[in-house]
Amino acid sequence: MALNKCCIISVDKESENTFEYLSRRLVNTATTQFLGKKVAMPSPIVRGPPRLAVQDTSLGEKLYRNLLEQGDKTVMVDGLTRREMTARRLLELSSRLAEGLRARGVLPGDTVAVCSENSLEYCLPVLAALYLGAVCAPLNATYTPRELQHALGLSRPKAVFCSRLTEDAVREAVEAVKAAGAEPLVAVLDGDPGLLPLAAAVGVSPGFAPRPVPRPEDQVAFVMCSSGTTGLPKGVLITHANMLYCNALRRYDKIRGPSDVDKVLAYLPMSHALGITMLTACLEEGVLLIVMPSFQPDLFLQLIQDYKVEYVPLVPPLVAFLAKHPMVADYDLSSLRRVSCGAAPLSADLLRQFLARFPHVQHVTQGYGLTECTLGAVFTPFGSDNHASVGTVVPGMELKIADPETGAALEAGRRGEICFRGPLVMKGYAGDPRATAQAVDGDGWLRTGDVGFLDQQGFLYVVDRIKELIKYQGFQVPPAELEAILMSHPAVMDAAVVGVPDARAGELPRAFVVKKKDVSERELVDFVAKQVSPPKRLRGGVQFVDSIPKNPSGKILRREVKELYLPNSKL
Repeated sequence: MALNKCCIISVDKESENTFEYLSRRLVNTATTQFLGKKVAMPSPIVRGPPRLAVQDTSLGEKLYRNLLEQGDKTVMVDGLTRREMTARRLLELSSRLAEGLRARGVLPGDTVAVCSENSLEYCLPVLAALYLGAVCAPLNATYTPRELQHALGLSRPKAVFCSRLTEDAVREAVEAVKAAGAEPLVAVLDGDPGLLPLAAAVGVSPGFAPRPVPRPEDQVAFVMCSSGTTGLPKGVLITHANMLYCNALRRYDKIRGPSDVDKVLAYLPMSHALGITMLTACLEEGVLLIVMPSFQPDLFLQLIQDYKVEYVPLVPPLVAFLAKHPMVADYDLSSLRRVSCGAAPLSADLLRQFLARFPHVQHVTQGYGLTECTLGAVFTPFGSDNHASVGTVVPGMELKIADPETGAALEAGRRGEICFRGPLVMKGYAGDPRATAQAVDGDGWLRTGDVGFLDQQGFLYVVDRIKELIKYQGFQVPPAELEAILMSHPAVMDAAVVGVPDARAGELPRAFVVKKKDVSERELVDFVAKQVSPPKRLRGGVQFVDSIPKNPSGKILRREVKELYLPNSKL
């Protein structure tokens, strides 16, 4: 059906309401007249509901005001020690640190980096930087000195906050960047609330207030490191407006559902987009944040049980753990009512296994996004039972499936590159205008590098990464599809699929599998073969391994899988 052309449809009066309902659910941007009313017509570009209203302020001002309002309310708990932090104490410490940084010459637009495992103190330099109108650069606590040197080169911080665990790597990286003329201050977050020599001798001036930013949509709040699944990370520039809009979406009832969340487990690294947005959103909304330094299965389960946690954000490996691991049965997790899952594809079969073990979970929200889109631009609408899809586009955002070569929008059902436009899209990459231009076109469309398709109702289905598709005899084989099938086998705890070079076929799909119980290679090869077309069969075989390399958000690092288990393969 051609766009923007009149279409005459004859239906009886009784069908009018049904037609209007169906028309609203079509993938749409174009409209036409039907019985005197505007109704939607199919179009390749999907627009979410109307854009949400967001206050024109800085993230620092917003968080400062909300902490002031919360007073003596406990806003954070250390999951290991059960030590608590009130809003008043957090405000005092972060304000003192802001004054200390200002006294050391940190100005608006300068960068403050944080390289630490999660802790109650992690948020102090984050808040202090935001109060000053400076930029915060959260760095992965597992980075090696080489990786840290690269990350420091991207963000060029004036101060770096580390923990006792990361101090040696940070100091080695700082020594290396000094040769390039930089000399950032290094300060240690060591768990003592009076901690920071930088702030200990500094009082908060009576007139202290966070610095306003004139244009929140232009002012960078965070430099986030991209996942770096295909090379060294890039510095993703996230603005104050990006973060405020992302936090506003968490309050959108068609995503959140009817019940408010009153506590959240912070086990994902705060250096990750999900971790840092969870931190700022909880502080903004007054939700209790139960902080874990890292994911520890027994502590994770214990905290859900002890604090009667009703909502947990998950990644697919954790869904698999909860669905399959025997130790889960030793804890009372009956308080769980809602979960969300993102960062990597979640198979419908694994979700069914999870729900079979947790029948009291009333709603599972999937989501899809990436650091360059602040976090998630697609979420499962509340009440939807479409578990095969990652959901529909959020308010204010646009989505299209594009031809990777031409950028032209493709119709529903056709596979192409997933692209977004709207208030969540990053400002660009730090110091890399060429990479920015490659990622965001002149019309503002962000190219994700992921393959997907839309159905007629606007639900998005993610197939795989463009660069990670396996090329078998000219056919494109998506690894995530084969991984989902393997994960549905009761003997499989975890799995990754990559292409191994083959002189005749180009590449052969090979699976690397972590066993839950005994199973043979032949059994798994046959199990997959029965469910896929011939090009997708595991012609490269199955190799049993002890673990699958993943990044902190649970995304399979297929490049590292190859480096670890196929050292002689051409990468």
